[in-house]
Amino acid sequence: MAAKRLLISLLILLQVVISCQNDGKKATMHKGLPVAKETTPEPRYDTVLHALSQLQKDPLLENASLGYMVVDVTSKDPVIVADYHSKTPMIPASTLKIFVTGAALEFFGKPIIPEVTITNQMSVNWRSSKLLRKIGGKVYNKATTDAGAKAILDFWNTKGVDTEGMFFYDGNGLSRNNAISPKQLVDALYAMRTSPYYQVFYESLPLAGLTGTLHKAMKGSAAEGRVHAKTGTINQVKSFAGYVSTVTGRKLIFSLIVNNYDCRVKLMKKKLEAVMIRMAEI
Repeated sequence: MAAKRLLISLLILLQVVISCQNDGKKATMHKGLPVAKETTPEPRYDTVLHALSQLQKDPLLENASLGYMVVDVTSKDPVIVADYHSKTPMIPASTLKIFVTGAALEFFGKPIIPEVTITNQMSVNWRSSKLLRKIGGKVYNKATTDAGAKAILDFWNTKGVDTEGMFFYDGNGLSRNNAISPKQLVDALYAMRTSPYYQVFYESLPLAGLTGTLHKAMKGSAAEGRVHAKTGTINQVKSFAGYVSTVTGRKLIFSLIVNNYDCRVKLMKKKLEAVMIRMAEI
């Protein structure tokens, strides 16, 4: 009897040890981008880092919330170029549409391409809300905002995006109750690179100086024709997120979000555009 109790105790102890080992593995797992090793930033990134540093010190952003992430994905192993409050949920404005349109392409395929293209190029709010509800109808047989939001969060979670803290109050980004972090935006853009609809998604994003909501932006600069990005603007919120093909052929993914800034939106837009231009010049 004593031997039996001893065997049971040993089995329980073994289960505890295995459980602790598994918990340890879970604690070190990371979703989204592979974790970059701590390295000294390369000189090629100096101008971008300087521009971002100036943004942090800008008096007009003294009472604002700023978050950004810039990643170089030129090689197999991504390099995190800049990271500032990237995991903090912020009000995203229309960059939220990245999550809606990316998911819509994989849920509905080719028939949805024209809708996704118009939605991203011109940032059409009602179309994005419609896509979100359509996704809810497909996944949960409920064409509602709540069902669509749940389906989209589940979708991106399966793609490796850590959706903790992310919240969809609507499907277009107009509400200040929406919450998405800069890293979540970058992770979604990174995940889309392996989608069969990546090229369609990539081309649906406005192109600096040429198309959509960026057709007048950064003309005559290195960013013209090199920055594909979704724009976002509501009262005291400005955001950009997308891809950059630099003048030297490097590939970047980025997100920039500012909440509660103290200046005109046109000026805030110029400040963020200056950063994108520096990225294009790498």
